[in-house]
Amino acid sequence: MYFLCLVLKTVNGFISVGMTLYVISVAIISHILSKKNKYFVVKILSVIPIVFAVVHFAIYRLILLDHFWPLYVMSFIPLIFLFEGKKLSWKVLRTVVASVLAFCLFVYFTVDSIGRPMVHNYSNLSYTKSFELMLDTLEEEYCLNSWKDIDYEYLHNRYYPRVEEAEHNSDKEEFLSVIYEVIHEFHDSHVNVRCRDNSLFKEYLKNHLGYDYGFSMIRLDDGNIVAVAVEPDSDVANAGIHDGTIILAWDSQEINEACDAVECIVPSYQFPVKENEDFIRPLYLACTGGEYVDITFLNDSGEEQKVTAHKDTYNWQYPYRFFFAYYGVNRSILDYDNFDHFMLDDQCGYLRISAESVDVIKDNIACLNEGYYPELTEMYASYIQDLKNQGMEYLIVDIRDNCGGYDCVAGALVSLFTDEKEHMVSFGYEDDDGYHICESQYIFPDGRYKDLPVVALVNSGCVSAGDGMAKFLGDCDNVTLMGFTVSSGVNQNDGGYVYMPADICIAYPVFLSLSEDGIPLIDTDASRENNIPIDVYVPITSENIDDLFSLEEEYKDVELEYAIQYLEN
Repeated sequence: MYFLCLVLKTVNGFISVGMTLYVISVAIISHILSKKNKYFVVKILSVIPIVFAVVHFAIYRLILLDHFWPLYVMSFIPLIFLFEGKKLSWKVLRTVVASVLAFCLFVYFTVDSIGRPMVHNYSNLSYTKSFELMLDTLEEEYCLNSWKDIDYEYLHNRYYPRVEEAEHNSDKEEFLSVIYEVIHEFHDSHVNVRCRDNSLFKEYLKNHLGYDYGFSMIRLDDGNIVAVAVEPDSDVANAGIHDGTIILAWDSQEINEACDAVECIVPSYQFPVKENEDFIRPLYLACTGGEYVDITFLNDSGEEQKVTAHKDTYNWQYPYRFFFAYYGVNRSILDYDNFDHFMLDDQCGYLRISAESVDVIKDNIACLNEGYYPELTEMYASYIQDLKNQGMEYLIVDIRDNCGGYDCVAGALVSLFTDEKEHMVSFGYEDDDGYHICESQYIFPDGRYKDLPVVALVNSGCVSAGDGMAKFLGDCDNVTLMGFTVSSGVNQNDGGYVYMPADICIAYPVFLSLSEDGIPLIDTDASRENNIPIDVYVPITSENIDDLFSLEEEYKDVELEYAIQYLEN
């Protein structure tokens, strides 16, 4: 309910309320005016909303037609009053139909606006003007400005000259590159860039992640950075580098220093938690450089050796080697559907949760009911009991690459593992006096399986309500949180969208999710320290990198196999 109230306070919320009341008012007074033969007034009143719709459409254009169509349809409803009728029944029917239709469109638009209440279109402006307005908008509406200590003056001073240059040269790719770099400064997975120009996006990827020197790199648990996904017959392979070869320097810079120096600006991926970005820095470094790079490595004889690797494309199956390496350590078995469950062996059960969403109506009703979702709890219980009937003694809950949804969907599962009512999430606002809680949701105790040994698998692709599930599961005594990396580290609520030139859209959270203590829930502050402690890190070793990065072998789920062995022991 709190979100609905916030939506109605936005500009478009006011417009939807005003339009609805206007249509209903016209529906009522048109009958009175017709009795007085003031048909001309009725005609004017019937056409005014269309004038508004034209002006509104001129501001937002086709890019937001999928969002604003209820308002545009509503603007045409009063046209029904241009058709005069003599019978009272026709006039009553006309009034009722117009009022009900307007109200239904209002409800649909309001509910749909919960996910995008604050929409701004700067796409018809210049690069420089749209950039300044984007920063102004984020400074006003982004809900974690003070928490993350965002310095907008610094962002403007650092990047505006490059925006000016991109505008002067009509350089779309440079403009897109600047936007990606600015958004990277927020370190928030909910603040992201979407480029709807596919050819521009591909060109950006080619020039920023497409430098391929014939291998990637990963840091092992022992601290060494080694080569992985080595391309046969490449410069590096011919020099003696193979999977597992220790890399000592990149372009004459000590390898750890070189990794620390790169910022991992990857489209569609943000790294709020610093340790997650540190984890992929070697992968990112492996695709940065010029036409060639000098690489120092430890050969099989234990001696230092150098090789010059030239950039190439290698014409292989993945778009870029970076993504192949990234998915090697940051993915789950993608063929499974949400809530799939089965036995992995005679003792270990498996439950896949890829999103916290079941049914939009039921999910929202549970939110209105303080997170209480008994129907879903019973669904989870039936899955677990079905596995127990097959001999399950312990369970793996796989929430890797979980894209989020509703926290109450996570709470419905966690309730089976606790016998105490616990705080789940609060919603509120921030002012000069700090953060304020307006309403809360809870995990309602059930406890049927509180003694069942459970491993919850996470990765940095587990975001939003997926982060919430990681936290709520991790707080249970019977659950072990496990993975190569921690989860993403975000839990605020989307809602802001800025449309920019070059078919660029920037999304950002506008509604606060708060902890019981009244501070932002889960999201990292300016320190970028993880707020969801992981219990067991799955090690990356010289023994398992072949399973993770082999160009020939079928993909093996190293994390899942490690979790099974952990539970068995």
